[in-house]
Amino acid sequence: MQQQNCDAVFENGVLRPIGNLQLTEGECVKLIVQSRLSPTKKHFPKEGLIAHLTENPIKIEDFQPLTRIEANER
Repeated sequence: MQQQNCDAVFENGVLRPIGNLQLTEGECVKLIVQSRLSPTKKHFPKEGLIAHLTENPIKIEDFQPLTRIEANER
């Protein structure tokens, strides 16, 4: 069995190959799906400046952060 790899997009219930995928009509194939995060989704690294500040926020005298409700009202 010859192995081929290609990227694909799942749209409207159909898996659409991207790139050069050569199959013969009626050929049996084994499909292995490896999901990747969409490039539009952004995640902060578990280590780094944002993670450090989240765990250890900077404390400033006489500073009162907005509550969630106050922030949403603005």
